[in-house]
Amino acid sequence: MNTPSSLPATAQRTKSLGAVWNIIEPSPDGPAAARLPGLPFTNEQALRILKRGISSKVIDPLSDYLSVGKGELVNILDLDRTTLLRRASKDQPLPTHSAENVLRVLELKDAAIDTFETESMALDWMRRPHPMLDGESPLESAATSFGSRRVREILLAIQYGGVV
Repeated sequence: MNTPSSLPATAQRTKSLGAVWNIIEPSPDGPAAARLPGLPFTNEQALRILKRGISSKVIDPLSDYLSVGKGELVNILDLDRTTLLRRASKDQPLPTHSAENVLRVLELKDAAIDTFETESMALDWMRRPHPMLDGESPLESAATSFGSRRVREILLAIQYGGVV
């Protein structure tokens, strides 16, 4: 039996991403891991997900998928630890702004994978402080819509050789 620590890192992240999707887009037919929606989200998909809400249970698998600690993820999602614990104990959804940040981070990670071609390189880049983001990491900058736009600009410039 594979435990999370015995799975290769990529396999564990894939498993964690499947768990994230099962929380974000639950399927009446069972686990959604086999039918992951494409990224980026369409506005229709994102609105539907946000109206339904994203369970606070997404924190654990999202933390695993992004390879960041829960404390760092709570900051990226602009959550208070006490609020998160209270919501998680009652299985309540994340506040809308935090749910939007979940979707935003997933889209940025997908864009980073497109740019760097491997998940490990994308994760390394997203967690490393960047001088064009005033020393913040792209993940930290993703906490706001404007920071997220700036990260996208940098990714496009890296991918296509443009000026930032």
